[in-house]
Amino acid sequence: MGGDSDAGWPAERLRAAESGWDGAAAGGVWLDEVMAPTVQQLREAAEVMALDSDLPDTLCSEDAFPDAAVLGGDLSEDALPDAVVTGAAVAEFEPGPVPAEHPGGGVQVDVCPGPVPEGLARWVRREWWQAPVRAEVRRLMLLAPGVGLIAGLSELDTGGSCPVDHGHPDAVVEAADPTPVPGSRAGYPCACQLIVAAGWQAVDSWVQVGAAASLVGAAGAVPVVATPAGFARAQATDACRAELAPMLHLSAASVHARLVQARDLHAFPALAAVAGSGLMFTSSWRVVLYETANLPEAARARVVQRVVDAVEARHAQDRRPWTSGETRRAVKRAIAAVAAAEAAQARARAHARRRVAVTPAGDGMAWLSGYIRDVDAHRIYNRLTAAAAAATADEPSGARSTDEHRADALIAALLNHPHPTPAPEADTPADTPATPPTPADTAPDTPATPPTPAGAPGRPVSRPEICVVVSLATLLGCADAPGEVPGLGPIDADVARALAADGRWRWWVTDPATGQVTVTGSRTYTPSAELARLIRAREPHCRMPGCARRADLCDLDHTTPYPHGRTDADNLGPLCRAHHNLKTHHGYALANHPNTQTHAWKWTFPSGLTHTDQPDPPLPGP
Repeated sequence: MGGDSDAGWPAERLRAAESGWDGAAAGGVWLDEVMAPTVQQLREAAEVMALDSDLPDTLCSEDAFPDAAVLGGDLSEDALPDAVVTGAAVAEFEPGPVPAEHPGGGVQVDVCPGPVPEGLARWVRREWWQAPVRAEVRRLMLLAPGVGLIAGLSELDTGGSCPVDHGHPDAVVEAADPTPVPGSRAGYPCACQLIVAAGWQAVDSWVQVGAAASLVGAAGAVPVVATPAGFARAQATDACRAELAPMLHLSAASVHARLVQARDLHAFPALAAVAGSGLMFTSSWRVVLYETANLPEAARARVVQRVVDAVEARHAQDRRPWTSGETRRAVKRAIAAVAAAEAAQARARAHARRRVAVTPAGDGMAWLSGYIRDVDAHRIYNRLTAAAAAATADEPSGARSTDEHRADALIAALLNHPHPTPAPEADTPADTPATPPTPADTAPDTPATPPTPAGAPGRPVSRPEICVVVSLATLLGCADAPGEVPGLGPIDADVARALAADGRWRWWVTDPATGQVTVTGSRTYTPSAELARLIRAREPHCRMPGCARRADLCDLDHTTPYPHGRTDADNLGPLCRAHHNLKTHHGYALANHPNTQTHAWKWTFPSGLTHTDQPDPPLPGP
């Protein structure tokens, strides 16, 4: 795979020139790698050429950093009088002393932060403390969301570039690096800018919690129904909406929606606490409220508390916070675990409201939408995607996009327009991107015309493949634990058994203690694809933090490039093409930690920030 050869040039070539070793043994390289070496390759070349890349000793001296005692771990009130945290507010924030000059010109970042302090804010990950940032940004990491953090963020320069020099201290190495210095221009952020952006998001969540509390204070924790004596028909609910509307620049209907959400948040103080601390940002805690809205009060409280406990546990383990999509899946798992009966009743009520609607969109177009079961929606979408892939293969000109092919396939299926026959399924090679599969698609649809006999021309025999994770006890009917469809989330035990009962399927064996996938099997894949199935089962999404692209649509990347790294389970992981490209060509470094229980990995970004992560198991542990 092209992206697996980035260590072969230029360092290995230079060593080969000195020792007479045949450089061809390192494997092929992409032409653009030779033309545009990566940052890692430049560093290796600098080592071979014996360039001095060590930081000057003076940069870690107290003379270079007048406030190094504070940044080295002394967090007493005397040492840091301008950042005394009291709850969610700080008395005052002032920029610290200007750091030392960089040898190449400009202000240098703080390179000696010392041990991670105990008073780190909850919106900050512990590994950020070691990032190369200026002193005033490092102080922000000690501040909880509130007045003090707002003041500190507001004092910082918000221009398009960072005022400090994040370049390599060795001018020769920096001059050879084709990548712009982090923070020097838009699109190449430094650690300072990224931490500031995260700080503002934490403040946003804190403000939203405060705004919700103010609405509850004005309108009450529950709807207020007023009935004038003797005038039952004049009853009014939340009459204060008429007063709030002009104050908030909203309509009365929009105020009502805000009140519903504010009261929901007020009803769960634990959720409001993690939201106000910045441990959950606005997009995530709103998902918790939305996904539990139709549950009874008691069941909803159990689910919300379980999610909050999971968020707190991840923070205690210094694991990456969930994205909003990951939070949604976590809520579904919590519902399946502690509110399965209530959720089944809610699904039955929702299913009774299924419908199809048409919304005009202008320019002779309209939106056709259906309110149907999520499993059915994914089945339909995956079947349209498969039809689009087949049509694309039959139309090499590329005149129509995949979205256009999906739309045309939908019209053809519903209106009996002629359309190309789908191509037969084929096994997917281990080290190439997969074509879009149909993970949740099962029984064939009822045809509008009598079906063509199996094997007849124009009607290839094809049964869809299922990717459904389910415990053996549930599959045999001895238990009713929820299953999981990759890309969709938890599903009922009955639905999981129904999906597994039809179509081709493969089994995933999980560790009963952790829920991690350890072995996969199949009746359709050749033995050479077994390792690929294991990796994609163990890590169901791209490894880049926040990327939700499914592993079956990703490349399998050698973290340590081949042939220096082996093609085995410890050195492989899924990366979507975009993030594979970042790793290979743009200075994003990835390292594996295969000896951990959950097979962790660590990204080092060009900004200097690191992000350690590991996959969540497809089935939760006991």
